[in-house]
Amino acid sequence: MHTAKKYRIHDLKTGQVVAFMDADGTLHEEGDPQAIAKLKELLQRELVVRDRQLGFEAEDEEEGYEPFPEESMCYFGLITLRPGDPEYLRAFLNCLPSISTYEARAVRD
Repeated sequence: MHTAKKYRIHDLKTGQVVAFMDADGTLHEEGDPQAIAKLKELLQRELVVRDRQLGFEAEDEEEGYEPFPEESMCYFGLITLRPGDPEYLRAFLNCLPSISTYEARAVRD
């Protein structure tokens, strides 16, 4: 997912495209204003994820990061990614269906 130049953000409930995002995390203004506002809000949150390098079968890069509920206690093998961290956007795009009703799909040129 991290090699795409642009992503379409789909609403999983309706199947409709609700927003567009560049590979650097910039949201375009065209699309559903409510979805864009929610995505902007989500992009400001920290993500607590299981560190893929410490996880089972870590050599499988497609496995990516596994989201972990914010309310849970932290344990060994979990990391917090903050907006601006190098891996944040990749983890955000992978975790998006787990933290919202949206999914990012790479736009193929």
